[in-house]
Amino acid sequence: MSGVRLLVVDDDDLQVELVERALTHDGFEVRGARSMDELARVAAAFDPELILLDVNMPDAPNDRTLAIARAACPAAGVVLYSAWEESKLRKLAAELGADGFISKSESVFGIAAKLRTFKR
Repeated sequence: MSGVRLLVVDDDDLQVELVERALTHDGFEVRGARSMDELARVAAAFDPELILLDVNMPDAPNDRTLAIARAACPAAGVVLYSAWEESKLRKLAAELGADGFISKSESVFGIAAKLRTFKR
């Protein structure tokens, strides 16, 4: 999965930086977006294969974030990313039709391994 283009969408600068650094080191080509508006701009220029999407974005309700991401980049796999309890995150991912979900409690090494299974 080396070189896979990944867009990390999270309003927490530190979280984006941490994931960017770790996954770039693990061979992903990573860009970050800190808002849903920025997601659209970055996706248009970067054409990500995967989007790691925080569901708690301040500029969109959590049940709309996936639709916004899919509209911005229809071919990308979208993996929900949140600190929510895993059962709640799994349910939301299933209800919205996400390609998967990853808890923010997962180590950055675990995130990389799981993302490898979600590539479309």
